[in-house]
Amino acid sequence: MRHASGQSSHLPFQPPYQGAALFAFLQGRTIDGLECVEGNTYRRRVGPKAVVQAQLVEDGIRVTIPPAAMDSKASILARVRRLFDLAADPIAIDSHLAESPQLAEGVRARPGIRVPGVWDPYEGAVRAILGQQVSVTRATVLATRLCERFGDGAFPAAEDLARADVASIGIPGTRGRAVAAVAQRVAAEGDAWLQDAKLLRPAFAAIKGVGPWTTEYAAMRVARDPDAFPDSDWGVFKALGVKGAAARRCAEPWRPWRAYATMHLWSGLADDGAAA
Repeated sequence: MRHASGQSSHLPFQPPYQGAALFAFLQGRTIDGLECVEGNTYRRRVGPKAVVQAQLVEDGIRVTIPPAAMDSKASILARVRRLFDLAADPIAIDSHLAESPQLAEGVRARPGIRVPGVWDPYEGAVRAILGQQVSVTRATVLATRLCERFGDGAFPAAEDLARADVASIGIPGTRGRAVAAVAQRVAAEGDAWLQDAKLLRPAFAAIKGVGPWTTEYAAMRVARDPDAFPDSDWGVFKALGVKGAAARRCAEPWRPWRAYATMHLWSGLADDGAAA
């Protein structure tokens, strides 16, 4: 993917900012041909010949938008803020989580950890469903295949996925229909319901084939709920030794920042060579 050239904007964050962990998280989940991560630089194709670049600098994210995409500048900057969790208050989050014996060491090692968002709520919701009960690598392969088959390399429009045989990319029929259900609602109503955890959770729970992990993962990254907690996640279980109700009891003192606590658990596993 070619380097972006164009007009640059600076988006500040409140330090500390654990950029290395966030970029590493995104790098393992990039859709080939649509986005890429090189070091502390993220690039995203937003048109046939338009690539947006977001680069970590000392006190923020420098966003470079090509001339062909300048009409969408406000939307692009909002997407970058969401993707890189630039509105977080790390002092409040860290001071609270550092009180937990299970998290204190991780907070000291990774101050200012962020919860990676998504470039697009609809895309993020679809990818959460694709990632249910499979590895990160497999989920990324499926997302790439989805783009190739139904989006001509771009992420497929909701109107297209709504009537597509999504299961043909190599997933169970129930999961394919779940993806189509999300696409159908977005095509009909837009994506506002995906950006509000109070709306997303019941909507996901009503879709056959969507489990609790998917719902909480989407609430965490798509709806930006800072207290979302995927208690059935393998990485959470690996870190805590318990899951479900027992994991929720363990995580109760971490409220209202359980999503950030989850990132610490996952990052700790990555440091130990057993990434979630």
